[in-house]
Amino acid sequence: MFVMQMPETFKLGDSAICKVNGKLAALTWRSPDTLVIGATDARHIVRTHVEDGLRVFFCGDADGTEYGVEDLPGEGFIVFAKPEGSAS
Repeated sequence: MFVMQMPETFKLGDSAICKVNGKLAALTWRSPDTLVIGATDARHIVRTHVEDGLRVFFCGDADGTEYGVEDLPGEGFIVFAKPEGSAS
């Protein structure tokens, strides 16, 4: 699971240098569903949320098979690890 806050002005196709785990890394919003850390660490975007000028990215694994999302009544959601070998 990876969570990152970026300015709301950070748009699809943009890249920025950020600190990830205390180290500088390029962060690229490659596609509507993919955020890339560095050159090769692609993460599936589970959800985004915009508030107070920040866009928050909630990301799982690269292909979306490791984590799932369950919506809660209102505006909340739960991110959970899918059972090993789960296809959905």
